[in-house]
Parts: sequence; structure tokens; C-alpha cells
Amino acid sequence: MDSQKIILEQYSLLFGKPTIKEIAKDTGIQLTRVFRLLNGSSMKLSEYLVFQKKVKEKMGLSYGLEVLAFECSQKLSPTAIMELEAILKRKIEVWKISQKQESPNKLEQKIA
Repeated sequence: MDSQKIILEQYSLLFGKPTIKEIAKDTGIQLTRVFRLLNGSSMKLSEYLVFQKKVKEKMGLSYGLEVLAFECSQKLSPTAIMELEAILKRKIEVWKISQKQESPNKLEQKIA
């Protein structure tokens, strides 16, 4: 799945399946442009960044994680950085496994 689809799905989930009009008002992106984006038109970088900012704000994240990662890269030893990287990779793998386990359950619910 590409970054554009992921950010739109995250936005939709976090904001409770908003209407096109609500998305346009919240993001400041024109209504017709939002419609085109939701129907697969390629996103401009500026539009992607708007959605990304809204998602991070809703999740209670700011650029704190990025700032912290940068600070770690500047101050920690290479070994410590590799340890942190390994922890983050494990977290992502656990998430991927949980997503794979949820997919068959959703399919079973649709069949039933």
C-alpha cells in the first residue's frame, strides 16, 4: 500500500469517516480536490503533509518523535542506535503479524 492510501486511511479512521466537505474544511484543501484525492488522484507533497500533520495531532504526536530520533542520532553511540532500531523493527513486525491475524477474522465475519 502506498503512502497516500495509508495516510488517507489513517485520517479516515481517526476522524470517524468524515465527509468530503468535513475533510475539506479541516484540511483547507478545496472540496473538489479532496474528492479527487479520495478517488485515487496523486497527492501533492503539501497535501500529504497537511494530512500527516492532522493525523499526528489527532494521535497526540507532534514532531517529538522525529526530534527525539534526531537527537539520539547525534548523541548516542552507534551500538545504542542499533539497539533502538532493533526495538522499533520488532514493534513493526508485531504490528504486521497482528494485521495478518485480523484479516482472516474480517473475512470470516463478511462470509457469516
